[in-house]
Amino acid sequence: MGRTTYGDVLRGAASADDLVPFGGDQAHKAFALALGLHMLVESLAGKDYGALLLVAQPEHDPVPGLRERAGELRLPGDR
Repeated sequence: MGRTTYGDVLRGAASADDLVPFGGDQAHKAFALALGLHMLVESLAGKDYGALLLVAQPEHDPVPGLRERAGELRLPGDR
């Protein structure tokens, strides 16, 4: 997670200075997300290595509604 991606730099949408690990001043958010995910997997798998698979029904997909509310804003995964 970072402030921008290498793809944005390569296509000229961001400068190399924007490639700050973990979002710079937003680092606490990336750390909290990683810590929460680690705790969830460890609570299910114990101290061993583990993986978590989450399956959701397509009719509960929140992305179309999010894209509608976001309007012209660029969302993660947009090209």
